[in-house]
Amino acid sequence: MAIEAYFKQISPDLLEKLKKYPDFFELFDDAQYLPDSPFWQELNLDLNNSEDAQWFDEATNYVPQTLEKLKFEQPKEIEKLESDIPRMLAEGKNSEFDIGKKWITIHFILTGTDYSTPVPFLIGQNKQDKLPSINAILGGKTIDYETDNGLLRYLSVDEVKQVTQALSQFSQAHFQQRFVLKGLKNGFDTLYDTYKELLNYYQNVAYQQNAMLLYFG
Repeated sequence: MAIEAYFKQISPDLLEKLKKYPDFFELFDDAQYLPDSPFWQELNLDLNNSEDAQWFDEATNYVPQTLEKLKFEQPKEIEKLESDIPRMLAEGKNSEFDIGKKWITIHFILTGTDYSTPVPFLIGQNKQDKLPSINAILGGKTIDYETDNGLLRYLSVDEVKQVTQALSQFSQAHFQQRFVLKGLKNGFDTLYDTYKELLNYYQNVAYQQNAMLLYFG
């Protein structure tokens, strides 16, 4: 499975807007490509390179193009959300956390369950190995917006705090046990570093009293 997993914080009131008007997630998501977004600073494009310059020109136009599309397809919704759009763009510019393709292994390590088997709870215990089960990657409720790979999902402010607390208590020994159960022998340090980055992102979102969007691409 070659898809990547993404996490992005969102204020709780703006989340309620996206739940009611899900098509506006596209605008929120496109905001990361605005010219003054941290995305470009982290990417370090060479604008003297023709391919990089072309992509920059295309990507920085996503927001105006999406706005025009929404104005044409959903004029009443645009009118209702007119005062929310600046905040939608401002929050959308915040950096998302990209766990890459490592989400598959980390999901197993956190839950003891393969990604193809649904975990019916957010926080619990795996009945087989008796270790904690934390559905930090595939948990949450869905929003009626189809991403490149499945419906958009979210965790509420309280759910973010629950997951953050559970992750904070998931020890390196727990991680090591599941790593062995998975039959892995190499790459522990790299995988554990990615897990710590995930924990740090959750901690920051919880500190900001924000909710979380989860999606694949």
